[in-house]
Amino acid sequence: MPRFDTDSPLVVHMIDELPRDGAEMLLLDLMRHREPGLRYAVVCIIRGGPLEEEFARIGIPVIIFGRRGKLDVSLVLRLTSWLRRNRAAIVHTHLFTADTYGRLAAKLAGVPAVFSTVHTMPSPPRAGSAKLASLSAVFSNLHNNPWKGGFRKAIDRLFARLSTRVIGCSEEVTQALMRDGIPAERLIAIPNGIDLRKFTQVSGEGVRAEFGLPADRPLLGVVGRLHPAKDHENLFRALAAMPQARAGEVSCLVVGTGELQDALHAMVRQMGLEPCVVFTGMRTDVPRLVAALDVFVMPSRWEGLPIALLEAMASAKPVICTRVGGIPDVVRDGDNGLLVDASDPAQLQQRIAQLLDSPDERTRLGLRARDTVIERFDVTRTAAAYNNLHRQALGLAPAA
Repeated sequence: MPRFDTDSPLVVHMIDELPRDGAEMLLLDLMRHREPGLRYAVVCIIRGGPLEEEFARIGIPVIIFGRRGKLDVSLVLRLTSWLRRNRAAIVHTHLFTADTYGRLAAKLAGVPAVFSTVHTMPSPPRAGSAKLASLSAVFSNLHNNPWKGGFRKAIDRLFARLSTRVIGCSEEVTQALMRDGIPAERLIAIPNGIDLRKFTQVSGEGVRAEFGLPADRPLLGVVGRLHPAKDHENLFRALAAMPQARAGEVSCLVVGTGELQDALHAMVRQMGLEPCVVFTGMRTDVPRLVAALDVFVMPSRWEGLPIALLEAMASAKPVICTRVGGIPDVVRDGDNGLLVDASDPAQLQQRIAQLLDSPDERTRLGLRARDTVIERFDVTRTAAAYNNLHRQALGLAPAA
């Protein structure tokens, strides 16, 4: 007897939780463009989140298991039992906790095909320089993780050998995975994509008024989790070097939530940036906020291929980003955006001032950015690649 339902195979996507972050939004878009002949379910390993309702709206059930502590053996047993009972044909995991528990459970359950997507660079740089030291005490208590360091990489390498394929969200991520010891024959690159329909004819009207900002005030913005990888500190230090920012003549929207929320609020107060920086919290209208920006900034220390960047470029916004992860494959310095070195606030400040002083350059870079995303990063292509990968694993012919 086949180990899965051959008439209507079940594909199970496993993920840690469902906030409105990049990997989770990508999964939602993939499910909007899912293979019509297959059944799908999303399993949350830790908890659910704001996107549960949106998955339900498109007919995708969300099952929440709930991890009980850092190391939960019972979770593996519960997942294994559920996968067997539902005769899953494919398990596809996203993010480290789901990668670990999900792939192990899938193998114990005898699931025929197991995939994993790596959504960020697998080997982020160590925070050892003086520039990164100021928040080290805050970060140290926020990243206690039993899988950190060499042990975590060993787990990744082991479970990669249990996987049918490991997908990197960009070619740069895939190359980094190979350098970390994952066999090349297990790896494939599928670049992220976005739903371009969300970013056509979106107006930012009313955004400045909502936050009490003058209609003519220059507006910067950063979108993403409040997490060390995003390096909001780098942006705040750049803003602190701008007299007009400290005077409130330039504003910056910080969109998102995360574990560094309290620390970053305190940093803004300490730097005297309260007249400039506006924390919006989690939003469901990110395209509208981005449409109101004059400049989009991504000061990250490490990235894969960030969805927020693609969304800003699709909105024809000039972008300033760090040269990390898959970003240089998307942003060509001076052509469709500006690139700076990571953790270099002086360089970032210079580039922000450059764009604020040149409306024509902002327009040119923004239009080129939109062209780039339309040409290369439509989510329908990303979804087709995922669907064909799953079809191949099921012995089905590739779709056109």
